[in-house]
Amino acid sequence: MSNIPANFCDGVFTITDDNSNSATLLMSQGDLSFSNLVPDGRELVVSQSRGATVGVRKGARAYPTISVSAILAGPSAAFQVLALGETAGFTSTTVDIGDYAANDFDFSFDYGAETRSITGDDAVLTSIEVTEGETSTISFSFQIVGPVVFDSETVVSSR
Repeated sequence: MSNIPANFCDGVFTITDDNSNSATLLMSQGDLSFSNLVPDGRELVVSQSRGATVGVRKGARAYPTISVSAILAGPSAAFQVLALGETAGFTSTTVDIGDYAANDFDFSFDYGAETRSITGDDAVLTSIEVTEGETSTISFSFQIVGPVVFDSETVVSSR
């Protein structure tokens, strides 16, 4: 990562299916968050014997989630349609393991000579939320079932 702080105006969030359809979300709010991102994508399992820790192991798969939002007027219909798997010619990135629509994602942000990126495979849309207010927003949440890479460093290695 960089020593230059990223802020809300630096990032671009793009999703792509396996048929090269892609759409970019104008992140006008600058709201993006990752949750449940753990080493190698595995839960921590601590074994105890009579109150003492006797083992620390990698357990079941932990699925990271990502949420991103924008001002309601900002996203084009193409982003929602692709996220839902309804784009003409859509091919899910998880077609080889099931029938749920999924896309790969790329969150990249630039500030001058500094470039950083977070990419992932097989992001499944879990919800779209619209919030009316001063200003109305739209939020997208995804569960990531594939690999996750931060600046060329693999954080979660596989499905």
